[in-house]
Amino acid sequence: MDDNTPIQLTRGELKAVIEEAVDNSLTKMGIDTHDPIEMQRDFQHLRDWRIAVKSAQSKGFLTIIGLLTAGIVAALWLGFKAMVQQP
Repeated sequence: MDDNTPIQLTRGELKAVIEEAVDNSLTKMGIDTHDPIEMQRDFQHLRDWRIAVKSAQSKGFLTIIGLLTAGIVAALWLGFKAMVQQP
């Protein structure tokens, strides 16, 4: 029997073959298919981590913009103050 010979499977047999293939693929990627709740928890942790990092990046960017703005305003104020104090 070569690889191109058609075969007939019942729905149950086809479902079992597909489930085994998916199970093997996920196991090769390091996913325990017998404990899906644990995998869902891992994905939730990754989502939480991604959201936290995104928030930190946003806040860091705003902090840098605030520092630059404060520096420019301080430089302008010192320049203005020095210009006004000259006799």
